[in-house]
Amino acid sequence: MSRIKNKLHALFFWQSRAGEVLNKIYDLRIFYRNSFYKGFSSRESYEAFLTKQYHIVEKGLAMPVPRKNFGAEKIRVLVEVSEDYMTKYGQNDLLQTISSTLDSYLDANEDFETADPVLYTMIQRFVSSVSANGKGGTKLVTPVIFPEFDGFAKSRSSVRAFNNVEVENDLVATAVDTAKYAPSVCNRQGWKVHLYADKLQVSKLLSLQDGNGGFGQTINKLLIVTADSRCFTNLESNQIFIDGGLFSMNLLLALHSVGVGSCCLNLCVPYTREKKIKVAAGIGEFERPIMMIGIGHYDSQTRVATSCRKDSNQILQVH
Repeated sequence: MSRIKNKLHALFFWQSRAGEVLNKIYDLRIFYRNSFYKGFSSRESYEAFLTKQYHIVEKGLAMPVPRKNFGAEKIRVLVEVSEDYMTKYGQNDLLQTISSTLDSYLDANEDFETADPVLYTMIQRFVSSVSANGKGGTKLVTPVIFPEFDGFAKSRSSVRAFNNVEVENDLVATAVDTAKYAPSVCNRQGWKVHLYADKLQVSKLLSLQDGNGGFGQTINKLLIVTADSRCFTNLESNQIFIDGGLFSMNLLLALHSVGVGSCCLNLCVPYTREKKIKVAAGIGEFERPIMMIGIGHYDSQTRVATSCRKDSNQILQVH
């Protein structure tokens, strides 16, 4: 019976388009159940919305010539929702960042008290009740020229032959700390990294992924990058995977920078398999798996695929 079931499953998902339709329905069901399009279903949705709102203020302040007293209605909503959030969850670093951002806004708009006295009072009430942490607003940057990056980026290859040296969790934590500076939509940073070291669990998870045959047994630890659908809103169902992919690339380069080899393992799987992976990995229903990453140390003379690249003129189109 199980053999027949497996054949029907393969026929449905791999040899017809019907499985793709069901996958899209599953995508949208997860998205609309958890995103903050209408209201906040969770603390995470609250925080994603507040981050989106205060980042609008930061972006306005970073314009070449910031418009005088811009964004009054958005700021009004930011203050109201922040106070509602504070009532429910108390003060935290996010609210302190919002307070810093609003402080910067008032500093940049010295006549705001006269221009909108009601909103000015709202902002002052919030700022006085939440201590600023100096992490919101704007900062000054200068152009960075780093020619060594070209060689570094080109030196990374996917490794499929790891040695037995243990990858310390601290190295992974260092790489994640670097990777989190990847750009994300409105700075919401909806990504997660799940780390697995238990060999039985790693083996079980790899059995649910189709691209590790012949080397999976050499993987020292397994990472699963996910994106939290609660951090996204209307028209952003694809953004989940864009943000997750941007973060994943940063993570791969960060792992390379600390001497850890990695191999991306794609999770383009039927939704039925995704559900099994989530159960086996202890991942929330609201998270969308982006990719598995097998990691490990490798010897100084390790053979990797050449992976010839296209000419740049096949990629860059100047209009």
